[in-house]
Amino acid sequence: MANLRTCGACDGLVPATRTTCPHCDRPVGRVARVARRLATVAGGGALLMTLMACYGGPPKCEPGTDKDGDRFCTKGPRTLDCNDDDPNVRPWAEDKPGDGIDQNCDGVDGMKPASSGTAAPAPGTAAPPAPGTAAPPAPGTAAPP
Repeated sequence: MANLRTCGACDGLVPATRTTCPHCDRPVGRVARVARRLATVAGGGALLMTLMACYGGPPKCEPGTDKDGDRFCTKGPRTLDCNDDDPNVRPWAEDKPGDGIDQNCDGVDGMKPASSGTAAPAPGTAAPPAPGTAAPPAPGTAAPP
């Protein structure tokens, strides 16, 4: 069976021994492959530059400012890490509620701030009383008369 290549100009099949396409008479071979690969690399580079312009590059730390190695810094242009001694505490980490640790550096343990600007109560706890109302009695105590 003959070894065939595809013409980059007309998508016709070209025998490996020919240097021009029998359908469109354009040159086929190494120069065309190199040009096609160069265009692919340049297009990929343009896409990467566009994405970096929109979303920014990866976080970069100043030397000596990332003690735990989680790629989030405590000093520099991207100050994000709220505990640089623990690699599990960093922005966008999973934050387990009720453990007393703010793993995702959002300022609250295990929950996101509510839309009103106040945090929702942690699971298993009661919400604070509304202003001007009495607090509910503690469990195991009698309600005031």
